[in-house]
Amino acid sequence: MRIVLVKVLSAADEVVPPFGLGYLADAVRRRGHEAAIVDALRDGLGEEALVSRLAGLKPDLVGVLLFSKDLRIVRSLLRAVRAAIPSAKTCVGGPHSSAVPAETMEYFGDVLDFAFAGEAETGLPLLMDRLRDGKDGGLQDVPGLVHRTGGAVTVTPRVFEEGIDALAVAWDLIPPASYPRAPHGAFYRQFPVAPIVTSRGCPFQCTFCAAECVSGRKVRRRSVENVVSEIELLRDRYGVREIHIEDDNFTGKKEYVLAFCETLRQRVPGVSWTCPNGVRVDTLDLEMVAAMKASGLYFLSVGAESGSDRILKAMKKSLTVARIEEKVRLVRAAGIEVSGFFMLGFPGETPAEMEETIRFALRLPLSRASFANFQPFPGCEEFARLRERGELPLDWESFEPTLQSTTYAPVGTTAEALRTLRKRALWRFYGRPNVAWGMLRGIRSLEHARWVVRRGRRWLTTER
Repeated sequence: MRIVLVKVLSAADEVVPPFGLGYLADAVRRRGHEAAIVDALRDGLGEEALVSRLAGLKPDLVGVLLFSKDLRIVRSLLRAVRAAIPSAKTCVGGPHSSAVPAETMEYFGDVLDFAFAGEAETGLPLLMDRLRDGKDGGLQDVPGLVHRTGGAVTVTPRVFEEGIDALAVAWDLIPPASYPRAPHGAFYRQFPVAPIVTSRGCPFQCTFCAAECVSGRKVRRRSVENVVSEIELLRDRYGVREIHIEDDNFTGKKEYVLAFCETLRQRVPGVSWTCPNGVRVDTLDLEMVAAMKASGLYFLSVGAESGSDRILKAMKKSLTVARIEEKVRLVRAAGIEVSGFFMLGFPGETPAEMEETIRFALRLPLSRASFANFQPFPGCEEFARLRERGELPLDWESFEPTLQSTTYAPVGTTAEALRTLRKRALWRFYGRPNVAWGMLRGIRSLEHARWVVRRGRRWLTTER
């Protein structure tokens, strides 16, 4: 059987290899199936062009990566696929279907045959085996599969892969050099850039995060040998010169980080790296930070979130403002630049507390900052709480395929006011001469400059 895995064209600041689809492609190929990946975001393929590309590949199964913000885009695509390739089965997977599997099937109706909840490296190849063998009625042993049985939606128990060293990315289908200079975090030192993960799972309980739905609470780490071997492969076969570690908890185990840094320094000298997805500041100490810098780390993103201790406690961040500031200054003192993630409009947050957050960001020695309006993503604790209180619309259409979608505003403010506040926060942060000059110095090429300008226009104007 042949599967074509799809990333749709949608509003995005980053255009990076979809390595999650790469893991799935490798898994199905190991079972004797064929796989292709179509990245419509990279290739600029609208629906008509995308469906034409898919039809030419003659898939038996079309699998689409699904985020809540892309629901309308994906539903329209699946309708078009159903009309153009009626013999192909359809499937979605990703954060949205992992969080609300039954509701996902209901939303898409008869244009969707299957969905996956959680990791699918085991389940997807099994599903393709069943479809190939004509046994699509015997799906009970396919882990994490969402399908219809007798008119009702069935969700089989999900499985989180334990030995993740056995998994690999089909990099030949998404070569990093084929991607534009628009990486996660917008900036880089060397190109091409490849995103990787060294672990899966998150044990923390931040109430705004739905990571547990996708990868579970238990942290499962790849061996250092396995990770560094992948980096060597990326360097030697694909010319990669910079690595972006996208883990939720890369710095969670000090011994692992120190071993990784030493092995990387010895075996892959000259490769730069960063953690654009962010790390928990309370895991950092001077020894770890020094080792990271010595092995090529030059930039670190941290999840600060708020400048209010009350809001941090409500978020279950297990951090204080003082602790965050202490660790950020430690990283900067080691000669590593820092970016901070901040959130505005958390449930119960007051305008005064939002102002505290903005002033906190301005006080910290940050090179960059990201201000996001709180989003009640399906699967997070706040989403469930707000639904119970009747404070969230039940209509999935409220999730918009834009970078400034704001589906919730706390009592006392509005979504439009939050969008305006976010823009003002960005202007206040990036309007300072030293920060603006630092951004300009980080631009590496004319192509990179175009992507930075495009991102800045979206962030700092009314463009959505």
